[in-house]
Amino acid sequence: MIPKEVNSFAEIYHQKTKYFREEIASHPRQLDWSAQPSPFKEYHSEHKVDLTPYLPFQKNPFTGKPLGYPPLEQEEGLSLGNISRLLYFSNGVTGILEYPNGSKLYLRAAPTAGGLYPTELYVAVRNVPHLENGIYNFQVKDHSLVPLWEGNFWNEFSRFCFGHEAIEQSDLLIIMTAVFLRSSWRYEDRAYRRILLDTGHILGNLNCCARKEGLGVYPISGFFDQALNRLLFLEEDKEGVLMMAALPQLKTLRAQDIRRSSVYPSPAGMEEPDLKKGLLLGLHQASYLWQGNSLPEEEAAADSYSPGDKWISCLSISLPGKPLDFSEKEMEQTILERRSTRAYSGQPLFKDELADLLAFAYEPAILRDERESENRGSPRVFDPSLLETFVIVHGVIEIDPGVYYYAPGEQELRLVRAGLFKQTAWEFCLGQELGRDAAIVVVHASHLPHAVARYGNRAYRYLHLDAGHLGQRLNLAAVQMGLGASGIGGFFDDEVNGLLQLPLEEAIVYVTTIGRPAPTGG
Repeated sequence: MIPKEVNSFAEIYHQKTKYFREEIASHPRQLDWSAQPSPFKEYHSEHKVDLTPYLPFQKNPFTGKPLGYPPLEQEEGLSLGNISRLLYFSNGVTGILEYPNGSKLYLRAAPTAGGLYPTELYVAVRNVPHLENGIYNFQVKDHSLVPLWEGNFWNEFSRFCFGHEAIEQSDLLIIMTAVFLRSSWRYEDRAYRRILLDTGHILGNLNCCARKEGLGVYPISGFFDQALNRLLFLEEDKEGVLMMAALPQLKTLRAQDIRRSSVYPSPAGMEEPDLKKGLLLGLHQASYLWQGNSLPEEEAAADSYSPGDKWISCLSISLPGKPLDFSEKEMEQTILERRSTRAYSGQPLFKDELADLLAFAYEPAILRDERESENRGSPRVFDPSLLETFVIVHGVIEIDPGVYYYAPGEQELRLVRAGLFKQTAWEFCLGQELGRDAAIVVVHASHLPHAVARYGNRAYRYLHLDAGHLGQRLNLAAVQMGLGASGIGGFFDDEVNGLLQLPLEEAIVYVTTIGRPAPTGG
């Protein structure tokens, strides 16, 4: 049911892709496993660049053979080693499961809905020793780069991204695209939600690993879609660019010269949906930015995350989190160990654990005043002020069960409704026991009409990319703390609204369960 008159394709898409208990029960869907698309895009080239020698392991993770000593890298500037490690710990193969029939499942650094891995990574480089200037595809299956086009394309990238200043300061660009069928084969039109969340997971990893390589990360969402698609020779009905990241070197970064945001609105106005393409492709293309669009003025709202005026009169609980210490378990090791938790023990968390989890997750969303610093910290999210965060507490010592609103800037929980809602969470998570047995369930929501009023249909991208990014930081924090986490993209949307006491025009964007993992049988 659409709750009111809608004014955008994004609102139509969201309403039409909701899950309802009656529909799922009356229309069960059988998957044709023989038709599942490959999670790999394979290019063949005689000039493939092997990146495995630069990985920080004793053995090749693909062959098991000793890697030997890594090649020497120059002390200054971007190197193949930097690129190799960034790609691997952002979305590389971190495990291989072999089945009795000989087939293999390649597990990646970033989680993905249904193990489908819809996101492809392309790399543009210049001035990197031992690597020709050009555009490459990252071949996940053997951790290599395949050259697609040689040459310096920086003028094109700059022109197609409204002249974003971080591009000129960078010698490395990472372009993230979606191969739509990989996810839509299973999730149909709702797949676009999951594709964007999955891509946000990769951005979360990239942000966590870049500083160790001496690089900053500038996510770029303002670009001319068709121009970038054509530069990469993508078939637009099958694959499209979702976002870019420019990675300047921190030693030479002139952050004061770079705009703080690249979050721009798609053209206003309600266009007649082209439903012949389906809801997924229709929304993606309805959110295009076109050449000829003028550079929009930056909005102050995209520069800070301060939705601190909600539920302010309610009972509040202060949650001052402390920075997580990754010195003993480095970020890379945490990424290697991360796997989606399959079952929780039902045991509670401590209040301090919850505080640390949320503080780490939202740290990049809160841009502090850095005007005294010549090299300001780079923005690592799009516009998280669009998101509202709720925490359903099942079991946290010193905090009563209930639904709470989390104010990241103030680091406090505000009570929305008291009560134990394990059964309700189990039900709205499509009967997944994760929702019932977790200690907490974190829900990201957004007032979709307000988001669309600000950014047009393109707001849908920003919401889900940011939610995926923050969700991945929750995942990594949980692993570092010895906890478990699992994101849930499938839920009965309106039932979540009901529990949170939100009107139906509020979009439920993402659900993340966190708790103590259940003991594994041995």
